[in-house]
Amino acid sequence: MKRSGRASNANRIEAVVFDYGGVIISPIVDKVSVLADRFGITMPELLEVLLGPRESGDHPWHRCERGEIAVADIQGLLEPWARAAGLSLHGDEIDVLMDPTYTAIDAVVERIARLKAAGYRTALLTNTFAEYRPTMQQVVPFAHFHTVVESFAVKARKPESAIYEATARLLGVAHDRILYLDDFDQNLQPAVALGWSVVHVAGPDHCLRELDRLAPLG
Repeated sequence: MKRSGRASNANRIEAVVFDYGGVIISPIVDKVSVLADRFGITMPELLEVLLGPRESGDHPWHRCERGEIAVADIQGLLEPWARAAGLSLHGDEIDVLMDPTYTAIDAVVERIARLKAAGYRTALLTNTFAEYRPTMQQVVPFAHFHTVVESFAVKARKPESAIYEATARLLGVAHDRILYLDDFDQNLQPAVALGWSVVHVAGPDHCLRELDRLAPLG
């Protein structure tokens, strides 16, 4: 899969699209790792229980991200998934994941503002819940983005193709002029299929280096 590529004059980047968790703030897997230590299992094992499999489906977290249920409903609906994994949940796992003590990556937030000022179209593309919007707005001003695409609002979540189509449409930019940054590789595959350039973010420094390379400021 194409992870990234230098934009040529014939196919230059016009829009830069950012994931939220793991790109603008510290990744949710950090908190999943702490919870996994409770159970003596690996982070990926607990990630699938709490956040669901890589593919979209009827997992409670996925349903909430599509706006089908409330955040308050997730914990109680996780029981069958936990039981199948041989786990007895403590009952506070979703509260731990939703706690707003994530670390904002200020250098990335600043870069978004600079990209917009330099003439790039900018977008936030995130799997999220209606209840979490005020927290996001405290971290990154939505004015930094030409458009904000939230999964609950469009009733589709990454990696479902509909949310990428909606993002390009709202930006008013052709697919092959879009650069997308995300820390989950399964969310990059549909973007690549549409012709987007992508970066699988491995940390803040990597994110900024790739932006320097693919969406230079001057």
